[in-house]
Amino acid sequence: MAFVLSALSTIGWTAGLVFGIFSLACGLYVTSEWVEEYPRQARKAIQLSTWAIDALLLLALLDGTSIWRTLATLATNHVYMQNLTNFPLVNLSGPVFLGSCILAVGNHFLWFFYFIKRPGILFGEVCAFMFFCVWLVPLALFVSLTPVDAALPSSKEAGTKRVRQNIFKTMFSKFVRSEEQPQLLHNE
Repeated sequence: MAFVLSALSTIGWTAGLVFGIFSLACGLYVTSEWVEEYPRQARKAIQLSTWAIDALLLLALLDGTSIWRTLATLATNHVYMQNLTNFPLVNLSGPVFLGSCILAVGNHFLWFFYFIKRPGILFGEVCAFMFFCVWLVPLALFVSLTPVDAALPSSKEAGTKRVRQNIFKTMFSKFVRSEEQPQLLHNE
């Protein structure tokens, strides 16, 4: 009986993980569609969330968080804001975008090592801080990436007009078959 319950538990956790990841992917896709549809509102939402996170970081100083880590995160957030100058178009090979990527990874490890040295802080508190203060703005920028379709290898020329397409659409279009009309066979 213990083997059956253990197997069911393993199957349940595996199915829950798969459905959770699938739900997250669907949510990110829907969010990226919304950002593509309403880029002006998305830009304002990212700016407001960055300012709110800056305020949260300053409040976290009252709890005794590291001053220099907080200042580094504030500076990192404002480098992220530089990506909003030509929003929603982002130069994926530009120095601002590449610097943002490097700073996102560095900021993560900066806070990761800070919390590793403080075992008294609850795991849920660490996860909440990392999500809101470290990952939220880079995740919002990642979801809102809209490359110029004409610059991609899979581009389809639309005359002289540049076509904007969501990065998720671009990535997943290779996996999803387009609906083609069946070709009729002609006997010669």
